[in-house]
Amino acid sequence: MIDSSHLTPEALARKMFRWDLLRGFFRGIITSGTQTFGLFIAIRYFNADLFSKSLIGSAPFMGMLFSLFLFHYAALTDLKKSICGSLPMVLSGSFLILAASTHSLWSYTLCIVLGFMLLTAIIPFLTSIYNDNYPADRRGAFFSKAVLVTVLVSIVSGFAGSTLMDRDPDFYRWVLIALGVAGLGKAYAIWNMPSDKIEDHNHTNPFNHMKLVWEDRSFGYVLLTWFIMGFANLWILPLRVDYLTSSTYGIEGSALFVATLITIVPDLMRAFSAPLLAKLFDRINFIVLRMIINIIFALGVGLFFLTKDPYVIGLASALIGIAFGGGRWLLAGSGRVGVGGGHDRHGGDRWFDDRLVASAGRAREGDEQSPGPEPKATHFGTCRMRPSWTTLAISRPSWVNTRPVASPRAPFEAGVCWS
Repeated sequence: MIDSSHLTPEALARKMFRWDLLRGFFRGIITSGTQTFGLFIAIRYFNADLFSKSLIGSAPFMGMLFSLFLFHYAALTDLKKSICGSLPMVLSGSFLILAASTHSLWSYTLCIVLGFMLLTAIIPFLTSIYNDNYPADRRGAFFSKAVLVTVLVSIVSGFAGSTLMDRDPDFYRWVLIALGVAGLGKAYAIWNMPSDKIEDHNHTNPFNHMKLVWEDRSFGYVLLTWFIMGFANLWILPLRVDYLTSSTYGIEGSALFVATLITIVPDLMRAFSAPLLAKLFDRINFIVLRMIINIIFALGVGLFFLTKDPYVIGLASALIGIAFGGGRWLLAGSGRVGVGGGHDRHGGDRWFDDRLVASAGRAREGDEQSPGPEPKATHFGTCRMRPSWTTLAISRPSWVNTRPVASPRAPFEAGVCWS
């Protein structure tokens, strides 16, 4: 673990960047497991029942819910964020390695579920570490490179693991060991990231922030719409693996076939579409772009499950990959920047940043709009808002930024939410 107290902001950012690239490398290996291999192995080698498949498929999302409690109680320990983020990853990697030695469905399911839960439970700690170490005007430039490493490594590891499992059915144990070792490697990278102690949030329970859903109607509205579509999206994620793998549906794809359609194709499209999505994010109304992303999701899901043609399923996977890439940009741009109150060491507000307004949509240069109400501080930033959300969704940009965008990667500059 690094003592960052003597480092200049530039040196701090460079050191953080090196460790984040290593984290992105190991995260790419684990991604192939969470997206494909964990559930594929359960179905193909352990003949998993519906309950086991449901648990494994939902484990990463259960971890996100668990993070609510993990952060709250970790804040009471007065430990550094890098320690709080790395220790769960040590346990995650250990459980994945242990899964390789199991011989029953239930022991395998238990190890995989715990491993995947702990993997996503550390998101709040990483989000805050990024906010502490990267200057706001370069946060996107730094983090986007780590994201690219993650995507490329997940493609390679997905292809390699599935090919080897097709050649030797027993090779799945080595795949699980590789996932576990990657988890330990990610823990090592996070442990060495410069970080401060968790801020004292002075909250009596983990649900204290839920009141913001009612206090800020704008914030609550977007959370509700994301919940509706997000519930459907997360619901079908494990079903896609089951659809391609189980004999029930008549496809029974090989490991390489499943990995290609679940991991490789979506991640490739996510990488290729990122520059376009970044430009759209900075130029299109936030809600309108969210609607477009939802339509792409719906088309992808419909094509995926309504056919057995591998080329049509491949097209559906490509659409889903583009949509997930867009969803990640939206989540990064409008989510909370950190996990505690106050300001970061670069002067940014940890709860929200004015630059988020640019992500929400800005008026075209030269456009004339009525002045509207006085700027209002919301959890998207300081913005002018028309009273009707229906108008916001179907009209030209309704949210006017109060200062120019520092860079075309404004969503990343505001904060990041990946693990």
